[in-house]
Amino acid sequence: MGRRRKKEKNEEEKTNGRGRPPKRKGLSGDTKRSIVAVFLIALAILSVFSLFGGAGTFGVYFNKILSLAFGIGRYLLPVLMVAVGFLYFRRDTEAYYVFVAAGFILFFASVLGVVHIFYPLSEMVEIAKSGSGGGFLGAAAAYPVLKLFGFWAGIIVLVAIALASILLALNVPFRALMKPIEWMREDEEEEKEDEKEEEPKAVIEEKPSASAKISEILKRKPERPAPQKDMPVPERQIGAAGWKLPPLDLLERTTGKAKGGDIETNAKIIQETFKNFGIDVEIGDISVGPSVTQYCFKPAAGIKLSKITGLNNNLSLALAEHPIRIEAPIPGKSLIGIEVPNKTKTMVRLRNIIESPEFSERKSSLTLALGQDVGGNYLLGDLTEMPHLMIAGATGTGKSVCINTIITSLLYQNSPDDLKLILIDPKRVELTAFNGIPHLLTPTVVDNGKVANALKWAISEMERRYKMLQESGSRDIFSYNGKLKVGQKKSIIDEETGEVIGEEEVKRLPFIVIIIDELADIMASHAKDVEAAIVRIAQMARAVGIHLIVSTQRPSVEVLTGLIKANITTRIAFQVATQIDSRTILDMAGADKLLGNGDMLYLSARSPKPRRIQGVFVSESEVKRVVKSIKSQLDEEVEYNEEVTAPQRVSLGGKFTGAGALGGDDAGDDLYEEAKDTVVKSGKASASLLQRRLRVGYARAARLLDILEANGVIGPADGSKARDILISNGTNTKAVQSEVEYEDEEVDQKQRDRWQM
Repeated sequence: MGRRRKKEKNEEEKTNGRGRPPKRKGLSGDTKRSIVAVFLIALAILSVFSLFGGAGTFGVYFNKILSLAFGIGRYLLPVLMVAVGFLYFRRDTEAYYVFVAAGFILFFASVLGVVHIFYPLSEMVEIAKSGSGGGFLGAAAAYPVLKLFGFWAGIIVLVAIALASILLALNVPFRALMKPIEWMREDEEEEKEDEKEEEPKAVIEEKPSASAKISEILKRKPERPAPQKDMPVPERQIGAAGWKLPPLDLLERTTGKAKGGDIETNAKIIQETFKNFGIDVEIGDISVGPSVTQYCFKPAAGIKLSKITGLNNNLSLALAEHPIRIEAPIPGKSLIGIEVPNKTKTMVRLRNIIESPEFSERKSSLTLALGQDVGGNYLLGDLTEMPHLMIAGATGTGKSVCINTIITSLLYQNSPDDLKLILIDPKRVELTAFNGIPHLLTPTVVDNGKVANALKWAISEMERRYKMLQESGSRDIFSYNGKLKVGQKKSIIDEETGEVIGEEEVKRLPFIVIIIDELADIMASHAKDVEAAIVRIAQMARAVGIHLIVSTQRPSVEVLTGLIKANITTRIAFQVATQIDSRTILDMAGADKLLGNGDMLYLSARSPKPRRIQGVFVSESEVKRVVKSIKSQLDEEVEYNEEVTAPQRVSLGGKFTGAGALGGDDAGDDLYEEAKDTVVKSGKASASLLQRRLRVGYARAARLLDILEANGVIGPADGSKARDILISNGTNTKAVQSEVEYEDEEVDQKQRDRWQM
């Protein structure tokens, strides 16, 4: 018995490492033998019922056939068939099953021959026809033996064949039949000795195959914990009393499961492809994400990573998948990652992230639900640490859905007293769904002419907040709002005398998040003002709780200028058309290998390389349900702050514009006040007007117009139309425009002609 097991073990070593024969097409040998065993056992049961008349008409005919064939041996047949059936269930070599079948057939035939040899030669056929003796099989075995050897010698021959055949079928020595208990003990001792002898060899040579390792990797993948129904609220999220956050029932959960196809075959194909190019790799880990499956490999020592990354197209050809992204190396691991698109993708829904332990353990109420990585981990972003975000990608890759997700996740954490939003949507259809909620400072800005006003208002609000922080001795908005909890009051100081004239309670400062859905359209018409405002907000607004989220579908250097990129380090890149666009967004390639539909790369200041994430999907119906739930808590219509989009008198400092700096103290020009009075009195502003009135050249006149615009005296240029005058001296501007008075018409005309020449 022990030798047989040792032999079985050696046979298993010749197989694929799991004791199974190599994979073939069609039915395997195990399957075929199992089918035969089932039929043998079933036939044995039917024969038993037939012997006792319990199988109906079939049993009657079946019993008659058995009696003719085997005679009284039909009572032994079920036992032998059951024994053969159970032996066929065992795993062994192909030759073993042949010996089992042949041994039992010879044993059965020899036993029937012993029964039938007691009849005379002339009566053997008649006895078989009557269903007695050993039947026709017994007659076939006994007739030649009796004729050749005689009665006694024939019995010895048949008994010898029976013993030999049973030893053959059971694969045991003769002493096992004589002393079975002693033989079993010896076999057990021999088996233990064999295991001791083979133990060192097993430790040295035992190496799991690639298939076994892949199966083990997939089995040990941990499952995500069950979602929590009650979402805990961080300390910083406590807002106005009585405000209820939207219920989670308004959102939908993720349905379905991502499938990466034949993972085991893909891993082998990747290994073979690398091997064909002289690169030896070892499988490390496999992670099935929502949209891609990441195969991790450890290259052999001395392999250049540039040689691996250059095989992108070869892997795509071998796997018949496109596009394939190679991450070499994976941050924090000495592995390379091959990301292959899934056969079946799944959407990541916002409700799953909100119910996750990662979201419930967040430390900020400005946590953004970004998506799920290839390892199945939810990725969150803290806007207070970013502190600004840039989103870019081609049309239809998921930018607007990402912005809707960000806004919705903020609404699920903050009351109107904690958060205020300024939404800018030149496309007019993406963010207008949020109109009417109390979190907005103003209705969604859809006019490009008002965008600069909104950004200038944010700058003035930033400066006002900095003064409040200075007066209260606070470093940032968290410190300022923290003092409100202990009931600190602010002293009111008379500006003329410097004396304290009273106290007032410190008001809580809400966070302000400015979201621009399409920056390229705005930069095309108001590049100078918008760029200067974005840069100044990005540089200074973090401490006072003002954050900026910018999105564009045209990632070019004209839109994402160097100043904007230098001040917004946290970026999200969706699929782009070329590698140049990817480098414009991330300063590295990779976004051109994405799949679209929310597949993105997330780059933050904390990570040296971007992380691949499947973005969260929030449908239009979900957004409408959330907005409706928020509006249902309002007793009256929201009154918005009209000053946000009104013309502002805030100077951008002239420090950053699209054409460069204005430089110097612009308001200190000798002719500034005179130019201001001139445009106010005349009711219009143009370079030719200042040339005539102030007797200056075009360059200085245009410079004065820029200073007047920056200081809020006149509006921006609008093609060939006259600029708007934003301040008045108390007279009717329209009347002044219609009746322009000249000091001396003849002299003025000569001066105009002179400067025109």
